[in-house]
Amino acid sequence: MALVVGFGLLAAATTSACKQPAETKPVAPAPAKPLAKPKPAVLVGSVRLASGQQLPSYAPEAVERKVMEHERTGHFPAVCTPERAEDRTPVRLTPDGKLIGVLVAASEFHAQPEPAKPAVRMLAIRDCRLRPTLLVARIGDVLHVTNETAFPMMPVLPADTFHQPLVQGNSRDVTLSLGGVQQVVCAFSSPCGRTDIIILAHPFGAVTDENGEFRIENFPADETLRVNAWHPLFFDTFDNIRVERGEEKRIELVLTPKPPPEPPKPVIIPKGVIPPD
Repeated sequence: MALVVGFGLLAAATTSACKQPAETKPVAPAPAKPLAKPKPAVLVGSVRLASGQQLPSYAPEAVERKVMEHERTGHFPAVCTPERAEDRTPVRLTPDGKLIGVLVAASEFHAQPEPAKPAVRMLAIRDCRLRPTLLVARIGDVLHVTNETAFPMMPVLPADTFHQPLVQGNSRDVTLSLGGVQQVVCAFSSPCGRTDIIILAHPFGAVTDENGEFRIENFPADETLRVNAWHPLFFDTFDNIRVERGEEKRIELVLTPKPPPEPPKPVIIPKGVIPPD
């Protein structure tokens, strides 16, 4: 009996040893979750008129191109709304004292900003008036000027070597190749006011909107920059601003108008001297 049991245990052990373990399929690792893209920095805010100040205006000679040395282009043609006092006041004011139509731009970068793709900047002559009166652009952008007035206008454009009249509905394109501040006015046929174009080497600039607000997306993060508010009729102002990555920071700048230029002194011609033509 013991022998039979021994053979039985031996047979069970042998059978168990011959069985192969069940095949296990490799488990594929779970796909790695993509890293969240860091949120860009954003600078927003407003520009306010200094307390107790009035909006400044251009002198007539600053918005009308002279045909000859002794005369200006004259008045708007009959197809346009007659001239108004506010035509020489390009910056406007919101009810709560914010300035519409002034530039806000960054400078003094620690690293050179990456170049941005050229854009088209729109400028229109509407009712014998250039609109907008302040435009921010980048080097390499294209200025697209259209005459919407039922009168031929002749805009003088940046780096323009040949002035061409524009009849109603016609446009011209000019590439803005130099940085700085350029003016657009109209010559010979009729005045059209004035537009100042600020041409930057980077995309970190904006003009305050109808609410006196500005917004600069993808603002350089984690470095302290100089942020200026500017317009030709105002003293420059600035603040040093740092925006952290993923932060939307709000600032407010204050502009003070420049005093109006002194009127030209009359030329006194001595007796017996014949004035030049």
